[in-house]
Amino acid sequence: MIEPKLFKTLYNLEHKPIKTYKYDLYLYKKFLKLFSSPQKDIGKIIHIAGTNGKGSVAGLISQILIDSGYRVGTYTSPHIKYVNERIRINNRMISDFLFKKYESLIYEKIKDKGKNYRTFFEAITTLAFLFFKDKRVDFSVIETGLGGLLDSTNVVDSSISVITKIDYDHTHIFGKSLKEISYQKAGIIKKNSVCFTFDQKKDVIEVLKNVAKKQNSELFIVDIKKFKMMKNGFEYKKEFYRFNLLYRYQIENAILAIEVSKFLNLKDRNIKQGIENFKIEGRLEIVKKRPTIIIDGSHNPSAIETTLIEIKRVYPKNFLTTISIFMSDKNYLKSIEILKKYSSKVILTQIDFFRCARINDYDKIEGIKKYKSIEEIFRMEKFDKNDVIIFIGSFYFIDKVKNFVKKFFLKK
Repeated sequence: MIEPKLFKTLYNLEHKPIKTYKYDLYLYKKFLKLFSSPQKDIGKIIHIAGTNGKGSVAGLISQILIDSGYRVGTYTSPHIKYVNERIRINNRMISDFLFKKYESLIYEKIKDKGKNYRTFFEAITTLAFLFFKDKRVDFSVIETGLGGLLDSTNVVDSSISVITKIDYDHTHIFGKSLKEISYQKAGIIKKNSVCFTFDQKKDVIEVLKNVAKKQNSELFIVDIKKFKMMKNGFEYKKEFYRFNLLYRYQIENAILAIEVSKFLNLKDRNIKQGIENFKIEGRLEIVKKRPTIIIDGSHNPSAIETTLIEIKRVYPKNFLTTISIFMSDKNYLKSIEILKKYSSKVILTQIDFFRCARINDYDKIEGIKKYKSIEEIFRMEKFDKNDVIIFIGSFYFIDKVKNFVKKFFLKK
């Protein structure tokens, strides 16, 4: 599906430790002019940045808009199985036929310029813009790929921005302080616009307020603590919302989406319908019971800790085994310490992917077990039917785990 001479090469280059390109939105905008700047004609734009929760908030807002009768383009990353998953209209991912059509157009503009001319993310972002423009979407819900200020998606002229929870991630790029990281995320706030965010750490809010003020934009800080968990849903501002993902952080994401939707004057019944209909893959997703097997794409320390806190809240007395892979360019040492803090047993493994850390990378880490594959784990380890097993650490793990669970437990 991905053109091997272009998209795959660009992807590999983008993840090398030594970068052969630089983030430059001016040059990217020049490239988009070759396609008549499609990002200027993709409906009303809602732009989302943050460290954790971007994909969930994007999905929630998109579902509410869909249930309100709009044609909605949604652009997210990464994908779990197919690259097409990143680009969807009304929850239907772009077809192979159309993906290849737009891919060919982009390839023609890049192929003679050299492999360092554009990045994979710029190429796939361009494809999304072209698709959304041609399909005349009413709204485009756009998730940043990395940061905000210099992210390729930040060529859009959004009237609404949303900034989810900000924490430490990609410190080698954005800086080691929360203020530096927050400044990068706040880069999506446009002049004379509105921005929604959670009530979060003081340093984060201070930066967001300063940037919003400079941009003459209004910052709405949503108090996400004022909800009550109930059977089959939650109560917020005296309204009940039926919700399938009864985890605190997902309810917080839902509340942020509710406030954005109310700002857009969407009807209450459509907001409730969207919250109820929302589904997302790879976020505390239960794929088997007895033992309970859960998969989650959390891949930075703060997201992993939030996820494990929720697991311990829901399953306080169960023996918890975490099985993880990590990308070699991630801060996996800190993540592993968090796994050890909350887990009864920590297991690390690997997959056949060039970015994945190998098990010998973990040789000096104490208090863990290592296996070469998922198959080896289930061959060597014994699990009780009351155990909870969570696969966590990377979105690249999810599809492989699902396939394994289907095959392994069908044999029994």
